[in-house]
Amino acid sequence: MHTTIYPIGPQHPSLKEPIFIKLHVDGSRIIKAEFNLGYAHRGVEKCSEGYLLDSALHAVQRTCGICSQCHSMAFLRTVEPMANIQPPTKVYLQRLVIAELERIHSHLLWAGIMAHEIGLDTLFMYYLKQREHVLDAFDELTGNRVHHSCDVLGTMKRSFGKKEIDFLLEKLQTIEPEITELRRVMEKNEVIVSRFKKHGMITKKLATELGLVGPVARASGINYDVRQNDPYMAYAIKELKVKPVIRTEGDAWARSIVRCDEVFESMRLIRKACEMIDPNEEIPKKKNLFAKDGSGFGRVEAPRGENFHFVTIKNNKIARLKLRTPTLANVLSYSRILENESITDVPVIVMSLDPCISCMERVAVIKNKKEEIWTSHELFEGKKHD
Repeated sequence: MHTTIYPIGPQHPSLKEPIFIKLHVDGSRIIKAEFNLGYAHRGVEKCSEGYLLDSALHAVQRTCGICSQCHSMAFLRTVEPMANIQPPTKVYLQRLVIAELERIHSHLLWAGIMAHEIGLDTLFMYYLKQREHVLDAFDELTGNRVHHSCDVLGTMKRSFGKKEIDFLLEKLQTIEPEITELRRVMEKNEVIVSRFKKHGMITKKLATELGLVGPVARASGINYDVRQNDPYMAYAIKELKVKPVIRTEGDAWARSIVRCDEVFESMRLIRKACEMIDPNEEIPKKKNLFAKDGSGFGRVEAPRGENFHFVTIKNNKIARLKLRTPTLANVLSYSRILENESITDVPVIVMSLDPCISCMERVAVIKNKKEEIWTSHELFEGKKHD
């Protein structure tokens, strides 16, 4: 047996973000896979420490450009009870609408990139065309296309009126038949089926053993969704009970179909929430609020799975913030599922987990075997980056 070590990343045509995968290859078969992280150094947690809750929320919302609202909701689910805040139902319904739109946006972007990875650039452009309608809806509802920043403690920056709701429902009506056809292509296209099926296999046992989350776990037969298992905000309303999409195949194709079908479930939730929103009801004005000292945690279902926030508050400021994004739970499986696969299938398998590396990675500086603390000002001003 002759083994060749084949490096992929941190810059590579098949990778949209910087990770390094070292493949031990015999011919074209992968016999061992190792991966390294740490190329996207970000300081979201440190930047939030020492700031008031609203200022910290502003930083938290920028953890990820794809699931900004989910980070906002996880943070608010943690700190609003600590500040003894109970937002009205309309605020919860509006947050659900933005979160589910974000799920649609994330899954459409992922599907387009997945098509691009196997050379179907026309399909990629069709997915991105439908994503533009979702971004238009974000712009109408929040004033921003990507980083919405629509939440504040206890309320939101805008109240949805009849104009905004009608615009949103019209956009859903526009994209639904198109996405239905694109979903049919994902299921029937011979190129997609041959490249995705039976590749990147994750059994239910392996998914449970590794603690995988989100569509990755649900495609392996695990019926777990934070919106269902630990309902929060508007998801606790009976009429908005989530129906998770479950498959049992556990391969890249199953993960693709789960995400496609979750788009339709998100549309159902948005339409139901819009029926329940009173367009004439005003939401509370922003207030200066004080949170008691202590620690708390909150979790929500981001597009990629369970998103976990741990917060410690002291003197109404963030003393400690720790985020665990779903990608961190899922990427641990790479070293297992790439084994015995062909090297040509690596891009498909890697992308089938829908990794978001930049929102997962944190700054950790070790110097002379001692921890070196960077202040937020040093991070912002670019000091010590060498």
